[in-house]
Amino acid sequence: MLIRVKDVNVNYDSLFKIKELISINSSYGKYGLQLIALVKNKDELDRIIKEIKVLLDVQEMVIAEFHFYIKRFTNILPPIDVETKIPVNRKNKIYVLNTKEYSMSQDRSIIKLDEIDKKIIIEIIKNPRIKFSDISDKTRLNQETIRYRVNGYAQRRFIMNFGLLHDFQKYGLYTTQLLLNLKDVSKELKEFLHNSSHVFYSARLIGAYSAVIYIVSKGPLELGDKLREIRKILGDDLLNMDLINMEKIYKYVQFPMQELS
Repeated sequence: MLIRVKDVNVNYDSLFKIKELISINSSYGKYGLQLIALVKNKDELDRIIKEIKVLLDVQEMVIAEFHFYIKRFTNILPPIDVETKIPVNRKNKIYVLNTKEYSMSQDRSIIKLDEIDKKIIIEIIKNPRIKFSDISDKTRLNQETIRYRVNGYAQRRFIMNFGLLHDFQKYGLYTTQLLLNLKDVSKELKEFLHNSSHVFYSARLIGAYSAVIYIVSKGPLELGDKLREIRKILGDDLLNMDLINMEKIYKYVQFPMQELS
């Protein structure tokens, strides 16, 4: 949900109470507020929209639904991609996931979870850095059972990677979202996005916009260079482009609890 509000002094605490909102951030540009909701159906979405309109003085709201990934999320970017030696721990099977290529999807078999798995995963979702001993205290499960299960998640690619989430602003980097309406997503565009280290996420959408591209840059000149590259590749496929620059992230839930159901 992309929103323009009359009053720029938004009461973000009131938005936090809507549990379906997994991301809340303010922006500069056409829209001053971006909300991402995880919903099961249109009725649930309509209810959330009504709640938002009670809380905010909305001038304009447009909605786009996630359809599929063009480029999966990554935060390995050139300005912060340092040649750090990746530690190896042959006893800990999870270390095989410690790579730079975690944005790439892989074919995986269906994974069935039982009640013991769910107890363990709930605690990992709450705190991804939790110790096995703390999971044991909270779930009353044996530590060796927990270790065996978590190693299994890594081997079966249920856990795909571990690493850091960067705050780009602290590196002096700016995040810009390109909101696009396109005739088609060409093979050339897909290849460019996958190969461009300044693009850290892109998705096909349904609704007000047909695609979104997230770009990081050091400033207007570098952003301008990337925009020219993208516009050249899009050519006649581009119908419309809007830009919004991310200001501040107020809420971001990486692993929504609702997904466990």
